[in-house]
Amino acid sequence: MLSWLAVAFLTVWIGVVVFSIATGGERGAPDRAALLGQATAALQDGDGARLHELLLDAPDTGFSDDYASRLRAAGRPEPVPAGPDAVEFRSGQVRTVLSVTEEGGRWYLSLLPPGE
Repeated sequence: MLSWLAVAFLTVWIGVVVFSIATGGERGAPDRAALLGQATAALQDGDGARLHELLLDAPDTGFSDDYASRLRAAGRPEPVPAGPDAVEFRSGQVRTVLSVTEEGGRWYLSLLPPGE
């Protein structure tokens, strides 16, 4: 009986791991244009989970949820280029600047100032 429970547990565990890997996808975006498009859509939809996948250094999904909902509550977030390594999102009276960075062939937004 115990061996059947162990086999059942192992089977479920393997299934969960495979499902998590299959649905996880890659973080970031393949290029800068895609990053800005995906980030704009996430912010305009108030989708913190999608935004979290684009942030290189977000502490947790709760932060991303709050960030996206606050920008959306202020108006309609729109991107404005702020140089080669930054983008400003304007939403009503709110202005926020995020760094744009490439790491490992993927593009991300960062809460940290641009590095050297």
